[in-house]
Parts: sequence; structure tokens; C-alpha cells
Amino acid sequence: MIVRLGKGTTESMATTANTPGQHGQSHVTLQSIAEQANVHVSTVSRALDPNPTRPVSAETVEKVRAIARKLGYDPNPWARSLRTNRTRTLGLVIPRLVDNVLTVIFEAAESTALRLGYQAITVSTGDDPARTRNGLRVLRERRVDGLIVATAHLNDPTIDDLTERNMAFVLLNRGNGTHPCYRADDELGAYLATRHLLERGHHRIAHVAGIRGTSTAADRRAGYLRALNSAGIAEDGSLILDSELGIDSGIESGRALLTRAGAPTAIFAANDYIAIGLMAAARDLGLRVPEDVAIVGYNDTRIGEALWVPLTSVSIPLTAMGTRAVESLIDLIEGRPIESEVFTPQLRVRASSEYRRGPSLLGDSRS
Repeated sequence: MIVRLGKGTTESMATTANTPGQHGQSHVTLQSIAEQANVHVSTVSRALDPNPTRPVSAETVEKVRAIARKLGYDPNPWARSLRTNRTRTLGLVIPRLVDNVLTVIFEAAESTALRLGYQAITVSTGDDPARTRNGLRVLRERRVDGLIVATAHLNDPTIDDLTERNMAFVLLNRGNGTHPCYRADDELGAYLATRHLLERGHHRIAHVAGIRGTSTAADRRAGYLRALNSAGIAEDGSLILDSELGIDSGIESGRALLTRAGAPTAIFAANDYIAIGLMAAARDLGLRVPEDVAIVGYNDTRIGEALWVPLTSVSIPLTAMGTRAVESLIDLIEGRPIESEVFTPQLRVRASSEYRRGPSLLGDSRS
């Protein structure tokens, strides 16, 4: 398990309230600031809080903070959490930190949390259910105010357990059909990708579907099948493979698909890393992309765009998803209503699929 703390934090996330001030004073307290400012100590507390529960006049805030700076006041977040029952920290649970897609989401989530006065703690679980349960336990023990969970599996009792514990949380990227979730319309994205290949004249289109039991895999498979059905092509189970989400899994899947009798002429992959592995397998087998096999990925990573044959991919608004998940979680923590959001994907057509195999199977020329 990897734990990454947000910028500006340490492992203990603790500071001291006993730092000497600029004039050699020590043990600076809210009371000593209140005495110099000639206000009540509760007013000082609200003036120093970046998100006060009750408003304080701008003049008072400026006065109190100037005195605090002069005295060298250094707030102790743990002491404040005892008063407010808040730590102003959020837990973010993701499958892998090394995944560029998840890194983009994490960076957006962390930046938004900081902007709204919270720190983010990220736990990477390797998409292992046991590690996910342990990661959630660790974050609860750290007394985070809420959780953003990007590791959800369908029918996973771990998520329902968070509800029973009255833990504020939202789901990110993957949903389970029940709890608030901020994700892309993966069925539509897969439909657009497969429809594009059908328009290019491909009859045998394979799908490397990702991790079974996740909403992303299920929705992308559904969109792939819907597009085939729109062209009157029946499902062929031999052309659908479950897979892990890395390049090595793409290479393995590519070898399995491209060396069989009746090999596909096009493959839609559940993410760009699988697609890159597929391209490597095709190269090793002496096949050309896209002339011998067209390949389409998902998530539109920078590395896919920069390949020797630029990769066609489905783009989803990762930054917006991470931002909205954090904003909504904080709304939930602070007692405001929230709603799930589904973001619209777009297909980015590049060289890996542009070659026309034959007439469109859709009866028109749209891709």
C-alpha cells in the first residue's frame, strides 16, 4: 500500500502551537491574540479559520491575522480538530499511482482540496479488494472527514459498509449504481469508438475489456456491443477478452487475438495502456497498424498521442471529474445536497485507425 500526502504536509501532519514569535514570545494562544485584538477568543478562532461556520467582518479578519503573524502564531490542526470534530483532510483511494490517468485525477483532486482548505491523503491499492479494505481502514483511523473512492467494484459490500459507518464519501470514475458518483459516460465512449471502426469497414472487431466486475469494463463492453448491434453484427464471445489494465496485458491479449484463425482486423481496448501493448504485439508479429489491424484506446493519454503511430482514443474530462468529486464531497461533509454527474466523452481520431478497410457498415460515412 502506498500512502501519498498532499503538498505541504508531513507524515504526522502536525504543527506546533508553541513556536516562538518574532519578538521572542512563546506559547502563543488564541487567548493572547484575542487580548491584543480586544475581541472574544471565539472571534479569533473564526477569523483564523479559512472556512468559518459564521462570518467575521473583513476588518476584524485582517486585524486578527496581522496580530497572529506578528506574534508568530502557528495553529495546531489537531487541536482545532478536537474543537470542530474535523481534521480538514480527505482520503482518496485509487487503484494505481503509476497510472497517468489516475495521476491526472489525483492532481485535480488534490489541487481542489487545497483550494477549499483541505488536505488530500492518497492510498494506492493495486485494485486488490483486501488492500482496498485495509486502505479505507487506515484512512478512517487518520480521521479523514470524507473519502473519494476510485476503486469500486460492482456489488462490493465494502462500499455499503461506508454507508453503515455514516462515512461521507463519493465514488470517482467507477460507479456501482447506488452511491453518488462522478464518472464519464463509458457506454457512449465505447459506442463511439466501435462505431468509428465499423464506419471504416471493419467486420471483425475485438474488444479487450479490462477488469471484470467494474462499472467501467461493463459499460464499455455494453457500448461496444450496442455499436455492433446497430450494424447488424452478432456478438462473438471469442473476440472479447478480459484483461488487466497495463501494457503487458495488452501484449498478451494482442498475441492471443492476432495469432488465431479469423483474427480481428480491428481492436477496441479498454484503455490506452492495453492499446499500446496491442500495438507492440502487432509490431512483433510483423503486422502494420492500421493497415493490418486498427487499434483504438480509451482515456486519450499524452503517451498514446505521442506514439510512432498516434493512437485513436476516447477522451474523458479527467480534471473536471476529479474537481467535481472533491467539491461535491466537501458539500456533503458540510451538509449540502449533492447529485451524481456523468461527463460526456469525445473520440479523438488519429492514425492508428484512419485506414479504410472497406465501405462503411453503417450505411453512411459518419465516424
